[in-house]
Amino acid sequence: MPSTTIIVVTEETTQPITLHCHCFHNGTTFPAGSIVYNETDHDGYCYTGYCNESCHVVTIGQPCHTYPPHPPPVVCLTGQGPKQNGESWIVSNCTNATCLNGSVSLGPRPCPIQKPVVCANNFAAIKVLDDDGCCPHYECQCICYGWGDPHYVTFDGTYYGFQGNCSYWLVKEISPKYDFSVMIDNYYCGAADGLSCPQSITVVYKSYKIFITQKDINGMFKNQISVNDRHVSPAYQNGDFRMTTTGIDTVLVIPKIHAKITFSGLIFSIALPYSQFGNNTWGQCGTCDNNRTDDCMLPSGKIDSSCPNMAHEWHTNGSSCKQPPPTPNTTPTPDTCNTSICEIIKSSVFEACHKVVDYLPFVEACEFDVCHMHINHVGCISLQTYAEVCALAGICIDWWNSTKGLCVYTCPSPKVYQPCGPPVEPTCDLWYNQKFIHTFNEFSEMDSVKMEGCFCPSGTNLLSSASDECVPTCEICRLANGKWIKANSTWTEDCNACICEEDTLKVTCSHVSCPAPPPVSCEEPGQVKVTNTVGCCQEDKCECDVKQCPGVVPPCPVGYTLHTTVGVCCSSCVPIPDVCVFNNLEYQVGDSVPMKSCEMCICSSRTNASSHLNIIDCQPLPCDTHCPVGYEYQLSPAQCCGQCVQVGCVVALPNSTHALKPGTLWSPAGNPCVKFECVKIANHFITIEAKTMCPPYDPAKCIPGTETVAPDGCCHTCIHRGQPCSVSSTAVTVESQGCHSKEVVNVTSCAGACGTFSFYSTKMRALQHTCSCCQEVATSERQIQLSCPDSTEISFSYTHIETCACLDTDCSVVRRGQTSAPAAGSRRRRR
Repeated sequence: MPSTTIIVVTEETTQPITLHCHCFHNGTTFPAGSIVYNETDHDGYCYTGYCNESCHVVTIGQPCHTYPPHPPPVVCLTGQGPKQNGESWIVSNCTNATCLNGSVSLGPRPCPIQKPVVCANNFAAIKVLDDDGCCPHYECQCICYGWGDPHYVTFDGTYYGFQGNCSYWLVKEISPKYDFSVMIDNYYCGAADGLSCPQSITVVYKSYKIFITQKDINGMFKNQISVNDRHVSPAYQNGDFRMTTTGIDTVLVIPKIHAKITFSGLIFSIALPYSQFGNNTWGQCGTCDNNRTDDCMLPSGKIDSSCPNMAHEWHTNGSSCKQPPPTPNTTPTPDTCNTSICEIIKSSVFEACHKVVDYLPFVEACEFDVCHMHINHVGCISLQTYAEVCALAGICIDWWNSTKGLCVYTCPSPKVYQPCGPPVEPTCDLWYNQKFIHTFNEFSEMDSVKMEGCFCPSGTNLLSSASDECVPTCEICRLANGKWIKANSTWTEDCNACICEEDTLKVTCSHVSCPAPPPVSCEEPGQVKVTNTVGCCQEDKCECDVKQCPGVVPPCPVGYTLHTTVGVCCSSCVPIPDVCVFNNLEYQVGDSVPMKSCEMCICSSRTNASSHLNIIDCQPLPCDTHCPVGYEYQLSPAQCCGQCVQVGCVVALPNSTHALKPGTLWSPAGNPCVKFECVKIANHFITIEAKTMCPPYDPAKCIPGTETVAPDGCCHTCIHRGQPCSVSSTAVTVESQGCHSKEVVNVTSCAGACGTFSFYSTKMRALQHTCSCCQEVATSERQIQLSCPDSTEISFSYTHIETCACLDTDCSVVRRGQTSAPAAGSRRRRR
């Protein structure tokens, strides 16, 4: 049998393979994968030793042939043992190795060509590495989100609306694998048909319960976070998850399961990897299996034809749920609502996102909200949600300005809104920046998407994650009171001179240096030396202690003060200049002194010759004795000044005011038909006004010479031509003793023409007179009730004429002087 010779060649690589152990042989260290020895026993047999990957020396023995008849086979000695020529094997870091002619050639592992995947939720499929991290493959993204009142889009892209005020499971694992679940708590937030909104979400992972909600703090809505019922402030990170905030959105990432949850009050989103949660989720977010037909799965495992009905069944155990109202019609009525704001979603503003995220559910939700809540700006929530989902897909949209002021977000001052801000805003805390920004790890890899938020203005820096204060520079020192001061600033505090060191940004303080105090000698009578602190330094000075004075120091009365008479401290009592004393109180010159109740007393500048105190001057208080009409000034014994007391009635006319004494009547000049009477009842003065109503009067119808005026000067009367003697009446208001008739009384009189004439009697040779008068011939007594001002009544009797007639009466003879002229005239006619 022919002999063969094996040629042993060491491994040649294009890059070093890192192994962490060594082989030891004859006192020499050999790295793993290297040749340790190559020897022969000089008896035709060769031995080769190499250090394998577990750092053990392995010996290979073969016959030695100096002249082989055939080309010797080539072997690559590696850390995994000898490899034949052309053999391939896998090494670390996704590298493939091949033994070629004794040399090891390294290259990337070949990966199969991947076909594109179409996702039911219309999100683009993403490349994901295999479990060994070498070759990629395409996977759909499991993204569920909700917003508004509320609207849901499941993991597989099914959109539905749901109204319920309870706690519900958004996501649960069908087969528990990661101890992961998400719960949402809804409440009725407005509209007559019972629209509801999310108010908090709770994420359960392993032993953690992460609660996220939003509260109104001083007019600004801020997200509040607790972990296992303990409040935490973002950014927060432990070994399992990280929480950050942009001021609008709170983001939770869990790298081990590649889960990402966001919440901003009315908006939430949940992103899970298909490779870890595919076909293993159920709840209101549906089943993540790239198939919409089973999205409405009930807790029993059955598929409901209605996702809103399904959503109600996923309420949490023990939660009290009211029966949801009937789901409103999701088709808006264009005639009754303005949905122009919803058109922005379909416009060029969001065009960059249209091919990545389907916008139709957001338009439908926007129109539903606007038309059912009848508030135009409620559509802003759908626009904001679409922008956030676009941001999750890596597309940042600046959309607020496109609403022309209808959608506004106000950041807490001095922060300003940015549509595409960093997930974690840098601060002046270097440790914070290093942990949450500059360190690249599994947390930062998942939390790298730019999102909208509230950030410090350009040119300023956030002081710390726990504040909203923006500072012009981070070269500052933090003070114990929470404030800050620039580097190289100096100040004095608590007798310490402090400086903010520029190099270390630390505050260094040293006690204020004080000059040496001058020597003080207190040797005067009554003097003692005391040490006082003035500013930050102590100083000695002399003060007086009257107890140290020789003799007894007299107590000084009010108005006097001690005056030094011995040395600089010991004193006697002397009057205080410009001081008056009354009732053991001191008053300065010009002060008012309450000495007498009806006098004004002033501390004057004059002094008393005996007491040397100032004199108090008093003057009676001036009194105003002028009183209005109807009042008179009367003194009051219990008061300093008298007062105006009413003594009569006051009649106020447009041009004058008149006073009436009680029991008097008065008519204004030129108006005799109006009478005023003053009546006093129980210290009250009551003015009674009476108006006389005159009967119709026409002088043309009067017998000449019968015209006359009533005695009160009010009414004109006469005897009418051809008017027979008869009873006439006049409607008057009867007054007596200040009381008046309740109704108008008809007072009767006799009036009319009677046969009255004069003639000359030839027989009697004189004038004969025949006179008759219209007089009463039948009367009666009548009685009426008069009402008085004090609510009492009195009886009043008057004579009523029943019948009038012409009765003869004596004719009065005119005086002689009045008839002399006519007689003479008659005599002349007789001649």
